[in-house]
Amino acid sequence: MSSLLYLLGSSLPSLLLILLLGLSGSRGQEKFQVLQPKDPVSVSEGETVTLNCITPGIPPPGPVLWFKGKGPQRQEIFNFKGGSYPRIKKAASLSRNTDFSISISHITPEDSGTYYCVKFLRGNPDTELKSGGGTMLSVKAKPSVPVVSGPQERINSENTRNFSCNSRGFSPKSITLKWFKNGNAIHAHWTKIFPEGNSVSYNISSAVLVKLEASDINSQIICEVNHVTLQFPLRVIKNLSDVIRVKPAVDVSSQLFANYTIITCHVMKFYPKNVIVFWLENGKEIVKVIISKLTENKDGTYSLNTPLLVNVSAQKEDQEMTCLVLHDSQPPINASKTIESTSFSGTIDKKESEKEVSGQIFVIFLLGLKVLLLFGISCLYALKKQKIKEAVLFVPHSSAPAT
Repeated sequence: MSSLLYLLGSSLPSLLLILLLGLSGSRGQEKFQVLQPKDPVSVSEGETVTLNCITPGIPPPGPVLWFKGKGPQRQEIFNFKGGSYPRIKKAASLSRNTDFSISISHITPEDSGTYYCVKFLRGNPDTELKSGGGTMLSVKAKPSVPVVSGPQERINSENTRNFSCNSRGFSPKSITLKWFKNGNAIHAHWTKIFPEGNSVSYNISSAVLVKLEASDINSQIICEVNHVTLQFPLRVIKNLSDVIRVKPAVDVSSQLFANYTIITCHVMKFYPKNVIVFWLENGKEIVKVIISKLTENKDGTYSLNTPLLVNVSAQKEDQEMTCLVLHDSQPPINASKTIESTSFSGTIDKKESEKEVSGQIFVIFLLGLKVLLLFGISCLYALKKQKIKEAVLFVPHSSAPAT
């Protein structure tokens, strides 16, 4: 009201001067510019970026501030008049008060967005005079090293299981993820990038179905991630030996030696190598085998032979010998062999009979020799007696002596 009375009381020339100054000030404010580059800026995570802002000419009194975003939700990030901004500082000397560029260090994906340089008119409060067109900042962030996960427990071969691969925190959104088995590409069951809309960074998740073969102990599953920020793809290997189980085949064989039989339990082509073997006689445990040495096969499986010596000389009935195998805490696997008593007693009787016959023949042979010897001696004696008799008969008689 006092200003209006002052104007009414002024002379006409003074009033005209005041109106002209006001009009020239309005035209100056309309011509005032805040210039920001139109091209978007892209920088890698961890680097430092400069956001440029120029105000040509002589600016009117009032501060310049930087904001991230626009509208009621915009966030003040820097004020040239002061404040605490650990990662942000002015990028040029303000000797002419025309360059209001800033630098932001240690960039993170959360720094992505559009930044505005805004000129305010001094007042109470200050009022916004002019805003730059905004500079869009995008942060390129590397994906994290992929994490491959599979079954938490061992799975028997010939079963199919799911394996997953996850990588996080990358930007921009475009990325590729591939699966391989022993160097050969396999198709993913599904792959997703989230969030689906715009975001400062993204995550990827993928899954693949793999059939575990008995020959897969030395096989590998590979997850490969490639992104614009990477010089080389990121690859993570999952060894199938960590999750596969190959059950053993079990068989029992026997071999006879005199009064003993060696029975052998063959535990063949199993993985992993933790195994326990028991011998049972007619269902009752008689031996727990202490495993000392396993044979490793070319395919990565293991085999084991466990012999047992059985004395069958006193066996009177059939014996069922069973090899019981416990592998990797799984249900037992067994194989049996029946040792028939008749086979051993028959064998023993046959041998005894052969010995008896051989003894009889030997005795007869000796008796025959004795008879022949006696017969020969008798013949010699008779012949000698006959010769003596003949010698006596043919002796000449001597003449009588002369008288």
